[in-house]
Amino acid sequence: MNEFSLNGGAYVGNTKVSKPFAALKADTSVLKINLGLLGQLFFNADDIVQIEYASSIAGSGIKIIHNVSSYPKKVMFTANMPYNDIIENIKATGFFNKTANNQVQYYQVKKMQGQGRIPFKTAALIVFLAGWNIPLIAGSIKEGFGRAANYSLVSLLFVFFMIALTLFSPAFRALVLKEDREINDLKKSLYFLWFIVTIGGLMYAIISRVPFNK
Repeated sequence: MNEFSLNGGAYVGNTKVSKPFAALKADTSVLKINLGLLGQLFFNADDIVQIEYASSIAGSGIKIIHNVSSYPKKVMFTANMPYNDIIENIKATGFFNKTANNQVQYYQVKKMQGQGRIPFKTAALIVFLAGWNIPLIAGSIKEGFGRAANYSLVSLLFVFFMIALTLFSPAFRALVLKEDREINDLKKSLYFLWFIVTIGGLMYAIISRVPFNK
């Protein structure tokens, strides 16, 4: 067995990701906790001091005791699989056999740890926040705070096209994602957000046309 993957939930610092939007993946070179849009954590075998049993309201799972200074100390992953089975499946990949890890992969993981867990470039986050907020701010200035929501459709359309370009345009994706981050780690969260934004836009377009809203 060379790879093990499992969907579940996660607690990383103060960040919580509900099931099944988090994922754990391990192979001979890296153990990864994927939080979707909220980031990814990458571990070499010698980054992990110990893996303990953990339980929470969301269920049971594992707690990773690690020595990666750029990550929060609290790293938990919960899933519908017994603790011992999770550990055995990780071991079966050869991840804890340090001789299986080549130096290129080892330093690649270190590089991604240094980038932090958020997968998006800082400039992309700034553009996203600006594109979301500017129409609302402009609306509040032009028509007053109470009617700023009338401009929310512009914000929703901006987010809609940002998601579409990230999903389907490799060139655009290279502009917004940090180096070596994989779109597959984000697809589930992006499609879910795309769905929410689409429903929100349609509901606003319908409600804004009913007589009592004029």
